[in-house]
Amino acid sequence: MGSSSKKQTVGYRYYMGMHLAVCHGPVDAVTEIQIADRQAWSGNLSNSGRITLNKPELFGGDKREGGVSGAIDVAFGEGIQASNDYLVANLGAPQPAYRGVLSLILRQVYIAANNPYIKPWALRVKRCFRGWYAAKAEINGGANPAHMVYECLTNSAWGMGYPSASLDDAAFKKAADTLHNEGFGLNLLWLQQSKIEQFVQTIMDHVGGVLTTLPSSGRFVLKLIRADYTPANLTVLNPDNVITLESFQRATWGETTNELVVIYTKPDTFKDTSITVQDLANIQTQGAVVSQTRRYPGITSDDLAARVAMRDLATISTPLAKVRLQVNRQAWNLHPGDVFKLEWPALGIAGLVLRIATMDSGTLTDGTISIEAVEDVFGLPSTTYTVPQPTGWVDPVPEPIAATPRRLVEAPYWDLALAMRPAELAYLDAADCYLQTLAARPVSGAINYELNSKTRSSSSYTPKSQGEFCPTAILGAALTQENTSAALYHSALDIDLVAVGTYAYIDDEVVLVTAINISNQSLVLMRGVMDTVPVPHTVGARIWFADGAQGVDTTEYAAGETVNTRLLTSTGKGSLPLASAPTDSLTMNRRQNRPYPPGHLRINNATYPAVVTGDLLISWAHRDRLSQTVNLIPQTSGNIGPEADVTYTLRLYGETGTLLRTYNDLPDAKQTYTLANDTADSGLGRPNDQLRLELEANRSGITSLQKHSITFERAGYGLQYNKYYGGI
Repeated sequence: MGSSSKKQTVGYRYYMGMHLAVCHGPVDAVTEIQIADRQAWSGNLSNSGRITLNKPELFGGDKREGGVSGAIDVAFGEGIQASNDYLVANLGAPQPAYRGVLSLILRQVYIAANNPYIKPWALRVKRCFRGWYAAKAEINGGANPAHMVYECLTNSAWGMGYPSASLDDAAFKKAADTLHNEGFGLNLLWLQQSKIEQFVQTIMDHVGGVLTTLPSSGRFVLKLIRADYTPANLTVLNPDNVITLESFQRATWGETTNELVVIYTKPDTFKDTSITVQDLANIQTQGAVVSQTRRYPGITSDDLAARVAMRDLATISTPLAKVRLQVNRQAWNLHPGDVFKLEWPALGIAGLVLRIATMDSGTLTDGTISIEAVEDVFGLPSTTYTVPQPTGWVDPVPEPIAATPRRLVEAPYWDLALAMRPAELAYLDAADCYLQTLAARPVSGAINYELNSKTRSSSSYTPKSQGEFCPTAILGAALTQENTSAALYHSALDIDLVAVGTYAYIDDEVVLVTAINISNQSLVLMRGVMDTVPVPHTVGARIWFADGAQGVDTTEYAAGETVNTRLLTSTGKGSLPLASAPTDSLTMNRRQNRPYPPGHLRINNATYPAVVTGDLLISWAHRDRLSQTVNLIPQTSGNIGPEADVTYTLRLYGETGTLLRTYNDLPDAKQTYTLANDTADSGLGRPNDQLRLELEANRSGITSLQKHSITFERAGYGLQYNKYYGGI
């Protein structure tokens, strides 16, 4: 419990200056920074500027892997961006301005404690191409896929570099309108690890579209595969214009798939999640589940993922017809993605709607057009009955919250004697007081707490120690004043950590746990140990299994000094901020220096009698706090000590509560109070029907922390005749 000015190194903090190039810039906004999947910053920074990270407890604080805090310059890469002053100061001039690149400049940011390795960083960045048709560029926080394709084709820095005149503006705007109406926004990242043509195809796979060029104009056309046509208005291909029907096939049920798993992205975690849809009729037909998985990483909406899953399931669960044919120039205006009607009487086909997958427009010398097409069931449903099921997963690492309930106690001499070396104990001043804290675990993932304290004369709180959470329970039945109790409890927390032979608090009484049965929630308790005495307790009183589970403030406080505390809960996500912790207060009362109250109090050799006859022989046993440092002594034990200079004070109160007589400075462990004394003291001309006695220890004006208080009735000739006529 002593203090020392010598400091020890228990770990290291790491700070870093770093320049992180993130992506092409400028962007619309930076909205979040995650480090090792934990949010370090969130906001909406829409221009170059400086942000401050303030999560020093993000990875558990200094006791584990620290956190992150400090200033970061976010450079959007605008065309007028100047060189960063931090980079110039540390790397020298001249220094590039890094235009066209979104980057972070860490200005000596605290990044970890006790861990020299950099954890992975991730940024949430918003960027929608607004250089064309800006009104439809953003969809529900995502980018319009038509705009994504438009920029891939036209961007001269990293895209294909086509002039905008090479794109069919009307077709792209029509697709952009449709996607906007469907709420089909994508959040997709291109890392340039694949060709840009592959990235564009990935977008087409997401939205169900075709990017092609019109032979008549040579322009790019974006066409969405949707049920946006009227069958009666479609081009008809039949024996009159079809040169050769090379193939007509319809898939069998055994070639279809009846379950589709769509993997998409959860926006809050950047992690994969999935939704599964099934064609129950197909499953019944095939007698088994035939599953397929498709990945759509650009989808971050549960609803959109379900609609896309239903779209794709319709194509793979239906035995579709496929044709390959050659047709004359009447099909010149058809292109990949277009639909037509096939009428072929010889096969009984009338008005079969097919969508072109691939086609060859022929040559100047041979005008035959070759077409491969598939029966059209494509199209994105506007609604779906498939509701994503909740995962049921709960983050096992909670945010730190205030511990509740809590309690402050002054350290008893018993704990000091166990914690201090003999030389320290001998040096202990009579007026020295020490604080202990008891706190229940507020959430299952809470690890421990940091004890911060200050006196009323102090300006700020100071960390004192790390405290472990204290097992606790609620008393399930009232306890009477007795030396041993069988107790019931409920609403227990961490009860599995309680060991037999340890002490607990019930209200202000200290009890020893001599047996515990977790299955039937019962305890056997030895009452009134240490510097306390047995007292009654009501149902609902809290039990604190304090032994070994206290937070300890090693500061030496003076008697009468009030100490304020704040307990900062620690979890895997850091510690509770000091300002968020409630304040508890305790005034020091010189507990460790007070003499122990006497034990084994008896009246006419009976313990806690309800009724007594005749003269009173009041007896008790000596106690000595300086000697009682090996075992906790039960009330029923005989004399120990007494401690030097200890005497006893006995007070007797009458049936009306009036103080009748006080015996001061009793050196012996007994005192007699006769019926004659009682009659003389009562003023009633008879003994009192009821008496209450108090007994406490005294050493040179310092009284015991607690005192015995026993109330009992008197019986005998002329007393309580109606109750005890037949004797007691």
